Amino acid sequence: MNKSKAVASMLVITLAAACARADHPVRAAATGHTTAKFCPPAPGGIIVSVDKMAYFPSRARITELERLCPAAGDTLYDAVGWQADATTLPFFGAMLVAVHAGIQPDSIDEPQMWTATGDSVRLPDGQLLPRTLGALRALGPLTVDDNEGYDDWNGPDARGCRFPDLLFKLDGTNLPKKLPDSARVIAVEIDVRHPEVYRKFCAKK
Repeated sequence: MNKSKAVASMLVITLAAACARADHPVRAAATGHTTAKFCPPAPGGIIVSVDKMAYFPSRARITELERLCPAAGDTLYDAVGWQADATTLPFFGAMLVAVHAGIQPDSIDEPQMWTATGDSVRLPDGQLLPRTLGALRALGPLTVDDNEGYDDWNGPDARGCRFPDLLFKLDGTNLPKKLPDSARVIAVEIDVRHPEVYRKFCAKK
């Protein structure tokens, strides 16, 4: 190969590589993919309730959740043998997950349940999620599960009538059956289908 042909070949290779690099972001933009790591910040904090999770309506369609948070992703919710498709909504300091009750996400109108974890999660009144069972007890009377530890068990949890819609998940690892106040609060779960059940229970007290 003479010198002129070699130069021409190099130019063809360089142009092809440049076109490939330029084409990649165009395809990404066309398909709506994003490199966002977190959802946009929530004004007032990441407050969770049966009606709204941060700025997400708790019964919003999945397409609406994805529109509000370009960082939304797919995951699988696993509760000791029961699995369901879910959508992750990551914030700096918190993770919200919309659970779709075992049905394909694109075939259901709204989430059936939500979970929230992280140091920045806030209760409906705006205060930060308590980090221990003792701090949770300070909010008012609680019903607390024993730390049974048998198979096919999702771990201990607690519910109180100050926030009857919220189920507080506890970490009972290496702790006795009667949990001490030092037991950690690790998550909040909210069933958005049947909140009236818990409210009626508390109304009788």
